[in-house]
Amino acid sequence: MTFYQRLKAGWANADAIAFDDGVVTLTYGELDAATGRAASALLAQGLEPGNRVCLAMQKSLAQIVVLLGALRAGLVVLPLNPDSPAEVVADQISRTGPVLLIGEREDGWRARTESGPAAVSRCLDADPARPHDPLHATEHTDPDRFSVDDEAGAIILFTSGSTGRPKAVIHSHGALFANTDALRIIWDLDASDRLLHVLPTTHAHGLIVAPMPILLAGGTVVLRPRFDPGDAVAWLPRVTCFMGVPFYYGQLLQHPQFTAGAARQLRLAICGSAPILPEVREQVEDRLGLPLLERYGMTETLIMTANSPARNRAGSVGLPLPGWSLRIRSLVTHETAPPQEIGEVEARGPLALPSYLDDWAETARKTAPDDFFRTGDVGWVDTDGFLHITGRADDLIIYAGLNIQPSEVEAALVAIDGVVDVCVFGVPHPHAGQAVMAAVVSAAGTTLTPAAIRAELIGKLPATKIPKRVYVVSTLPRNAMGKLRRDLLRKAFEHGTL
Repeated sequence: MTFYQRLKAGWANADAIAFDDGVVTLTYGELDAATGRAASALLAQGLEPGNRVCLAMQKSLAQIVVLLGALRAGLVVLPLNPDSPAEVVADQISRTGPVLLIGEREDGWRARTESGPAAVSRCLDADPARPHDPLHATEHTDPDRFSVDDEAGAIILFTSGSTGRPKAVIHSHGALFANTDALRIIWDLDASDRLLHVLPTTHAHGLIVAPMPILLAGGTVVLRPRFDPGDAVAWLPRVTCFMGVPFYYGQLLQHPQFTAGAARQLRLAICGSAPILPEVREQVEDRLGLPLLERYGMTETLIMTANSPARNRAGSVGLPLPGWSLRIRSLVTHETAPPQEIGEVEARGPLALPSYLDDWAETARKTAPDDFFRTGDVGWVDTDGFLHITGRADDLIIYAGLNIQPSEVEAALVAIDGVVDVCVFGVPHPHAGQAVMAAVVSAAGTTLTPAAIRAELIGKLPATKIPKRVYVVSTLPRNAMGKLRRDLLRKAFEHGTL
């Protein structure tokens, strides 16, 4: 069965609202009919299960309908951000080889791809203003006439590229459903739930992790075009679930109406895609009167651990999902570490190991002999099995033989009055390996100097962990999911432009 067919099996009420974008609503019955027409339109192009199609549409109900329609037809979907630079578009297309591109006529995507790789033979226009029929299908053939195995490819996602060239990862229909079903159970989702969806839909978080468990449960996805603090606060009284990244929660804290009263129906506040500072998490919990449930995953694996309403530990990213095994590999001995010892997180899931579509050498490097995936993240597991992430192995700063986690220094910096955002990173040091550096954003109306910030840290951190240099900046570089781009700060430092 395709992922869509398994998703649909849980829809008990065809008249229930599946999507609401504030203007248009789609019931589950309408969603099924619309995805059937989209699948039919794609199959009418002569496509067969396993063919790859590129979906270059802005976030909209129509985009979701086309995505689900393509999955229903057994196709492999490459979600592509139509706002990406032309060279990124060309690179992703050349590496994945889609036979069809689907985009919006007015979005400029066609001009970006007309000179692209010869593997792309056809383009198809979709209309975001017509979510009931975005591909203008004239005939409705049987959209479910093809069957696929659980191992069949369903979606290709690119990693963020924060540690190098983005890598392509292909996920199967079985993997998508296993992850979706596990999260539905962990978060106790049902048909009464309404999710406020403000995430971009070109990444795993916004495309799969947020909407699919709600759809499997028969609930409603309130689809907003983007994150805006004022818009989010206006919708919060009408939803039961909110998912965001740390940056979103930091922005919400600055809005005076972000309170428990404004979120009176909210029962789930979930955070992921990047570590959240303890001070921010505590402030969010104080405002909402709810625990902020962190979860952990990667583009390569989808979600591996999660906190739940029933089992939640502040500061952790939760317990392994059913079928997942975790272990910590010591950074010193390289053996499996006991509880509470920090090391690299390795994970093994219920289905096939992640593999990079165009890089078998990297796939082998990231896979241990016993099939555990080397995540590249550093953390520890407590005695109850909760995972705590402290950073990336690549971000670990080794100064004079001492291991320094950026998160520890960042926690001390953000506790300083007037500091609202911070990023700590390492740069080469001629004698000690790496030196600790920090970029800091100050609150509006405050004047912070690097010397004053460093002075505040004396006595709070060992001298070896106090940044050798502090830069006060207006903003920090982040990717679309709010994840800090330490690599860009390192490059700016090296080029003398920070």
